Parts: sequence; structure tokens; C-alpha cells
Amino acid sequence: MNSVEKKVLLTIDKFNMITKGTVVIAAVSGGHDSLCMLSVLNSLCAIRGFELCAAHVNHSFRDEADADEQFFHDTCNSLGIKAFSKKVDVLQYSKDHKISFETAGREVRYNYFDTLMQEIPNSVVATAHNANDSAESFFMHLMRGSGLSGLTGIKPIRGKIIRPMIEISRQEIEAYCEENNLTPRIDITNFEDNYKRNDIRHNVMPPILQRAGIDTLSRAMQILATEEEFLQEYTSEIVDKYISFGKNSASIEVRGFNPLPLAIKRRLLRLAMPKEQTKEIGLVHIDSVISIAEKNYGGKCTVLPGGVTVSLAGGIITIGEVQSNDK
Repeated sequence: MNSVEKKVLLTIDKFNMITKGTVVIAAVSGGHDSLCMLSVLNSLCAIRGFELCAAHVNHSFRDEADADEQFFHDTCNSLGIKAFSKKVDVLQYSKDHKISFETAGREVRYNYFDTLMQEIPNSVVATAHNANDSAESFFMHLMRGSGLSGLTGIKPIRGKIIRPMIEISRQEIEAYCEENNLTPRIDITNFEDNYKRNDIRHNVMPPILQRAGIDTLSRAMQILATEEEFLQEYTSEIVDKYISFGKNSASIEVRGFNPLPLAIKRRLLRLAMPKEQTKEIGLVHIDSVISIAEKNYGGKCTVLPGGVTVSLAGGIITIGEVQSNDK
């Protein structure tokens, strides 16, 4: 067992990603990261007693897309791994749903993975996100002005999605491919800077990595993740003390709410908002509600994105149900 396989095994065990008897569906594009992951998991499946299969989505975008899909099947056949693939016109999907090509590709992939997991009992999907990907996500969120939750990098586990390569650097992955005579497919769009992640990868990350290695960045994100986990747990423990939830509303008594630290007030208000609207409601909207509570002038009312109503009367902030556009 080489160093990369040992590190991946440690990651799997540390985060309890795979239990004996699990079916692991490796998401394989054919690039360095996913080809390395497929090879590593194939080496580890007998050690940890899990079954391995693989999945590929043909985005029908690049001229080489069909050849990439064939390469995927040939690779799986050579390893004796069961392979699943699906061909989707992602560009048309993005136009039909009025979303970016990147978002469309992600939706199509994860929708397919969800379908496979429903069809295959006791299964999880393994994606090949690595330590560099996590650091890039950190800087993407940082430059958007994200809060703490966005600065913790890519989570090792999200539901039934596992990331066994998350503690492996891109440099280690490329070295593993070379040492094991793996010949990944090359996606030329990865070298174009018109995608935000590519711009960060090519122009932002290199000078940072020259000054601080990927291990240093990973350690910082792990510290932030620990802090975020504590704040989430603490807020969850006190939420019922400060928020009363009704069928279609939530109410907060400002007398007890106002003295709380700003960070906790923001988190409590996030929990008070209708779940389907939380993505539309930003920091400026949360702080506007805090301002209303602090001034405590009765009769104040505002409407947040998504039609969520916030009103103040008798020292009580009420966050109401989403208003219909027809009203």
C-alpha cells in the first residue's frame, strides 16, 4: 500500500465514510482526480469490505465527450468494476432551466447519482474532491464575503456523498497517476479562466501556495470548521429559549434577544426564517431585522426576499409565512 492509499484509508476511517458491506459508487469523469480515486478505492475495497462500482455523466458539450465516456467504460472493464453512465445535453438543460452551465452540470450529475443510490441498496457516492479543491472553495466564498460556514472548505461527508480524497493534494494525485501508469483524460476547459473556479486555481492559488502550503490552508479550514460546528450546536441548543415557532411563523421577544452577541442573533434569525427562503435572504436582510429589534419601535414591518414578512409589535418580532405573489 503506497502513501496515497494509506492517507485515503485514514480519511475513510477518520470520518467513518464507509462501513462493511456498503456499495461505493465512484463518480468518475476520467481526469486525474477521479481516475486516481477509482484506482485507490479499488485497492482498498477488499481491505474495508465494501463493493465498488462507478458512474459517469457525458455532458455532450466537448467534442471528446463520447470518447471520454468510452474511456470510462474501458477503464472499468479492465479493472472488473461495474460501470454506469448517462448522456445528457447539459448546455440545453442550462438554457431550459435558465441557470449557468456549471450549475446545470452539477445538477445533472447529482440527480443521476441520487437515482443510482435509490436503485442500489446501501450505497454512497464517492466524489474526487481533493485538498486543493477545498482551498479553492474557501477563496471563492471569501471573495463573495461569506460568513464562517462558507470558509470551512468542502465537507468530507454531505449526506450520502463522501469525499475520500479530501485530504490528498493535487500534487500527490498527479504523482500517483504517473507512478501507476494511469493516463487520465484531459478536459481543455479546465485551462480556461472564464470559469470562476479556474480563475482562482490558475491566478489566485499559485502565489498563495508558494507562501503557505496546502497543508497549512487545510489546517486553517479545519480550525474554522470546528468553530462553526460549535456555534451551530450552541445555537441549536438555545433556539427554543429565544424563538417560538408557530405553524407558519416564528416569534422572538426582543427584550431577551437584544442583549445576545451579534453572531448568535444572526444565527438565530437564520433558523427563524422559512427554510425554502434562506438562500435568498442575505446578511443585509438579517441585520435589518436585528436593527428593527434593537430600535424596538412598535408598528414596524418589512418584507424580505421571497415575500417573508417581518413585523414588530408589543416587543415581539414576528417572522411570517411567505406571501403569495398574487396578493
